[in-house]
Amino acid sequence: MSSMYPYYHSAFYSQAYSPPPYYYGQYSAPIRFIPYIKSRQFPTVNPDIFMHSAQHMQTLMKDASLILAKMANSHQFAFDLMTAAQSSNKTKVNEMLKETGIQSSPSVSYSPDGLKLDFKTAVDHVDCCHLNLSLKWM
Repeated sequence: MSSMYPYYHSAFYSQAYSPPPYYYGQYSAPIRFIPYIKSRQFPTVNPDIFMHSAQHMQTLMKDASLILAKMANSHQFAFDLMTAAQSSNKTKVNEMLKETGIQSSPSVSYSPDGLKLDFKTAVDHVDCCHLNLSLKWM
C-alpha cells in the first residue's frame, strides 16, 4: 500500500472494509399506515332550502324556454339578436330578451362564435341557482 497516494496510510487499511449500515440506493419496504377513521356525523336533513332552490330553478327554466322558443321560431328575432350582439349593443340585446316575457334578466356575454346567457337567482341572499345557456351561431 505504500505505492498509493501519500495520504493513504497502511494503518487505515489494516482491518477488513465493511460498508456503512445504510447507503443511497438501498431499498426499504414502506411502512403501512392504516388511519383510524371515525364515522362522520352529518347534520339532520332539512329539505326547505333545497325545495326553494328547485322552485327558483323552475322559474329560470321557464324563462330560458321562452327565450329559446323565440330564437327557434322567429327568424327575424334571431337575426336582430345576432346583429345587436355582434355590434356589441348590449342594451339592445337585453331589451330584446326582456321583450320575450322573461321574469329574470340573465347576464349576457357574446363572442364572434355565439351567445352565452347566465341565469342566476338567490334564496335568502344566498346564491343558489345557476342556469347557463351557450348558443353557437358560427
